[in-house]
Amino acid sequence: MRKVLLLNPPGDRLYIRDQFCSHVSKGTYYWQPLDLLMLSARLDADGYELAVVDAIAERLSAEETHARIRRFAPEAIVFLTGSDSFHDDVRFIEEAKRRGAEVAVGIGDILREKGDRLLMRHPAIDACVNDFVTHGLHAFLQGNLEAAENMTVRSDTAVRKVPAIPRKKTFRMPSPRYDLFALDRYKMPFNKYHPYATIITSTWCPYGCSYCPFARTPYRVREVDDVLENLEHIRRMGIRQLHVADWTFAVDRRQAKAILEGMIDARFGFTWSCLSRVDLMDREMLELIKSAGCDLIELGVESGTQELQDRYGKAISLDQIRRAFRWATALDLPTLATFVFGLPGETRETLEQTLALALEIEPTYCSFNVASPRMGTRLRREMIGEGLIDDDDHTVLDSSRSLPVFSTPELSAAEVLAFQKRAIRSFYLRPSYIARRVKRLGSWIELQNHLGNGISLAWQALQSAKAGRS
Repeated sequence: MRKVLLLNPPGDRLYIRDQFCSHVSKGTYYWQPLDLLMLSARLDADGYELAVVDAIAERLSAEETHARIRRFAPEAIVFLTGSDSFHDDVRFIEEAKRRGAEVAVGIGDILREKGDRLLMRHPAIDACVNDFVTHGLHAFLQGNLEAAENMTVRSDTAVRKVPAIPRKKTFRMPSPRYDLFALDRYKMPFNKYHPYATIITSTWCPYGCSYCPFARTPYRVREVDDVLENLEHIRRMGIRQLHVADWTFAVDRRQAKAILEGMIDARFGFTWSCLSRVDLMDREMLELIKSAGCDLIELGVESGTQELQDRYGKAISLDQIRRAFRWATALDLPTLATFVFGLPGETRETLEQTLALALEIEPTYCSFNVASPRMGTRLRREMIGEGLIDDDDHTVLDSSRSLPVFSTPELSAAEVLAFQKRAIRSFYLRPSYIARRVKRLGSWIELQNHLGNGISLAWQALQSAKAGRS
């Protein structure tokens, strides 16, 4: 089996099925599917003939997608899925197999959490991949089920999980086949240049946030020279915008410093973004990140009350939050602060404290999200145990665009939604903020991104208001 199609199935919304988290794009942005990028790197190195069809990014209908599949005539399809779109994805894969595809392998949050049960229920799915860095997929495609590590596989007689093999704390990864992806169709909301490329310097996360599907998952770092080789490959492609898609950049301080110093020495000249934590950032690290070309660092704040920070395992202090944003502001390093509203235990008072903190630390951007009991999280298990959600109800997992769909003894879903809207208005509609953003616009692409996402967010707010009244 040598011909493999990497597929992001079609859908009626901008489904982002990525890194075992699924949701709907808040605006006009749609980022590159890291799962498929990393699988393209591994499969290409193993000598497979590859094609990529991203039906969401390319806005393909189901029939247009089937036509693309037919032209390539793959022996196997590796497809993205997610809790938001799973049933539609399965129907599409069933039809693809009726039209000739031999093998279908899925990857996504719902399969990682419930793969054995779902494979029993849906015979069109032959296996699922539970990690795109450990590489059991090659063994599976060659019929060696015993070596299909970190996968759930179907044999002639049963469905079973093949465990991961213990590995070193470092890994190497070939450069992805960026050329197979429709790079012109991917946009991130704060990019200055287009197109861009995605890389990783580590996998997963050692921290214990109870609302994250990768809390305390095996953290591994990529060899420094391997990262720099990937960056050199991107430079030769003529791309100048990057996104470092690590769940948490710079957990390993020594590795992060070596990469940043290597980027500076090589004079790559990239503009790039990343995600990290306030307790990993001091002035020295932020200065190095800035010197290496970073123009946006995303930092999880989540709540403005220490009680909720502690309850949900974020393990940061309000003082650490204030210091990190104060240093970033002093260095003129743009920041994106993320917040979560409506976790069990949230009250009107704690919501106000969180908004007050957002206005105090003055990040460049804020992302105000509603709590989502995602697949694989301790939060989800606790909420199921308390009867707040039903384990078979997958409509409650999109924190980005859907209405809040669960209430707690302290707050109703309607109250959380109303506060989310108020927070967005309070932060973004201040005349002083608008003036600063206009002054800082650095490119035509950046202006287009802001206008497009602003219009989309306004439209979504209108649709949410209509839904709330219905």
